[in-house]
Amino acid sequence: MTNSIDAPSWNPFDPDFLLDPYPHYARLRDEDPVHRTPLGVLVVSRYDDAHQVLRDPQTSVRRFETSETTPEHMLPLRDRQDERVPSILGLDPPDHTRLRKLVQRTFTPRAIGRMRDQTTAIVDDLLDELTDRDEIDLIADYAFVIPFAVIHAMLGLPEADVAQVRSWSHALTQTLEPFLTPEQVDAAMDAAVHMDRYLTEAIAAKRQNPAADLLTDLVQVEEEGDRMTEAELLSMTSLLFVAGHETTVNLIGNGTHALLGHPDQMDLVRTDESVDATVADELLRYDSPVQTSGRRVMHDVEVSGVEVAAGEMVLTALGSANRDPRFWGATADDLDVTRPEANRHLSFGSGVHHCLGAALARMEGEIAITRLVRRFPDLALAGQPTYNARIILRGRDVLPVRLGQAA
Repeated sequence: MTNSIDAPSWNPFDPDFLLDPYPHYARLRDEDPVHRTPLGVLVVSRYDDAHQVLRDPQTSVRRFETSETTPEHMLPLRDRQDERVPSILGLDPPDHTRLRKLVQRTFTPRAIGRMRDQTTAIVDDLLDELTDRDEIDLIADYAFVIPFAVIHAMLGLPEADVAQVRSWSHALTQTLEPFLTPEQVDAAMDAAVHMDRYLTEAIAAKRQNPAADLLTDLVQVEEEGDRMTEAELLSMTSLLFVAGHETTVNLIGNGTHALLGHPDQMDLVRTDESVDATVADELLRYDSPVQTSGRRVMHDVEVSGVEVAAGEMVLTALGSANRDPRFWGATADDLDVTRPEANRHLSFGSGVHHCLGAALARMEGEIAITRLVRRFPDLALAGQPTYNARIILRGRDVLPVRLGQAA
């Protein structure tokens, strides 16, 4: 690994990196593909290396944090997480295998497919509401609304609760990041109390009055006599809101922004419905909502000729892997909504922790983006976007757009 003064670096606190990490990724891939950060964490930036780490069965998703490495203001949050049953995101096999097997019986692509009509109706209703407005913030007024409305409907929860639960979910989403401000910790702790109470009551209601919805399915799912405990149900349901919401918001925001910067690709989406099969995956590849995924290696292993010792923490730079020309070829940095193998991106991870909600995210992104650009053919930027300054979840905080005349 290089030691030059102008060495490539992985620094998500750098404003230039925040705005456009992809040139930084390119240097890492070329010059330092297994990069050791000042914190000692390794970052792998090439597709094959990220794929190797993500699919290695001798890795762990547990960070093994201690009070010595956790900032004092984040200790209450860490203690709360330690007291709870971990979500499926924080479990290794065999616990992860057991829980995922149960959930997969309800969260199938076929079940998600049944949500297409309802998702389309949610999107079209929202677009109808926006037709009288010339300019909107695409994030707050559109991208932020859709995935939450969809998961709320899938779970069969009352529409009247949407706004309140959405605010709790937004505060809790911050906990997916490694560094939080004291204010963010306080907001997350408060939201957690309210969300737990709300979902506990919702689960109890579904036990008493089952319905044709995902929450009832999760309550009733059984595999060879095994069922989720009450604590596991609460953890899984909360995860659907927290992990499933913000990532899809960023897919819609990042994807629309990418199309606005590539008018030829926007025209294709607007005029050719055959791209519906590939557009969501290509937008996920081009500017991934999830930029990194961490694993602790549990054995000595070699990655791109570099020895990685057992116990070391490795970040797979998914956003970089998705642009690696060693895998994607000379067009790796191009946006091509017709790309036939776009679904080989790593934005949903890989291996046993491949995103459980991948089919849902694809469907929501496809419907939200295609129907937006077809309803408003003159869609255009109305100002400069701002970015969310996150390390893991990359997205736009504000994306002002001019809608123009509805088709």
